[in-house]
Amino acid sequence: MSVSRHRILVTARQVERFAGECAEALARTNTELVFPEMPRPQLTEDELLEVLPGCSGVIAMPDAYTARVLRACAPSLRIIARAGVGFDSIDLDAANALGIWVTTTPGSNHETVADYTLGLILCLLRDLVGTATRTRSGTWQRMQGQELSGKTLGVVGTGRVGKAVARRAQAFGMHTLAFDAYPDLAWATASSIHYVTFDALLAQSDVVTLHAPASPETRSLLNEQTLQLCKPGCWIINTARGELIDEQALKDALDRGHIAGAALDVFREEPPADWSLVEHPRVLPFSHSAGGTVEAHRRAALMAIEEVLRVVSGQTPQFAVNKPQIAAH
Repeated sequence: MSVSRHRILVTARQVERFAGECAEALARTNTELVFPEMPRPQLTEDELLEVLPGCSGVIAMPDAYTARVLRACAPSLRIIARAGVGFDSIDLDAANALGIWVTTTPGSNHETVADYTLGLILCLLRDLVGTATRTRSGTWQRMQGQELSGKTLGVVGTGRVGKAVARRAQAFGMHTLAFDAYPDLAWATASSIHYVTFDALLAQSDVVTLHAPASPETRSLLNEQTLQLCKPGCWIINTARGELIDEQALKDALDRGHIAGAALDVFREEPPADWSLVEHPRVLPFSHSAGGTVEAHRRAALMAIEEVLRVVSGQTPQFAVNKPQIAAH
């Protein structure tokens, strides 16, 4: 009896580098990974509709998995496996109704993102990027920055990344406050971390670092009103999601000097259509690269492939973020 072939679209390009490690399992399940041409880092609705229909699954970046796309690709589409932890670009209600699993790769990159976050804090407080740029241009100037020891770090969101950031910050001698809608009190007690209200965190923190997911509740978490609550002269770090910040409000606060500086790895639109915040002299802009290490990419790639193989083999995935109405495929 012939076994149907499973075509899996891969828009997460880092997967290609590590797919060979799963060659035997892919062959055993008659599964083929398909790597389309990528005109941009994430595919739009129309671009997905050109390449996704007929596929059993997709190993995905934050592409536009809207209800329109999912309806057009059902019933063949059985899983959207994100090679990462964010899934806000996927219409979960539509996926549930159409029997499509949505999975992520939790734990694949939190240490990587935490490393990067501490690097951004150092860049801001010690002006590392500016000093290197000036030195390269021929200006030899010994700069005076600020040390991390004794500063207060406010961690917004204490999932895997937030906790890893707090652990690193403590090694630098920083006092750490935390805010989370669902606080982990046992971890806080064991780690000598103090949970406070969001307003109190903003008022007391020298550095505020965002590690919350994008949701209707967290959209524009930092806005005109909340930025005014920030301690004057504080720094803002965002390695989570661009939607967490009202970018115009942040620009205004930077212009006034109320916020000393910001290091932003994510933006509401990527790449930004309006580059005024990117070009602001008090902003260190980066290109959504916090999770970009070889180790993290390998973990995410292998976890996503394993999730796909579970689903095409008729098993339940380990890291689902939804509860689809499963029909026979």
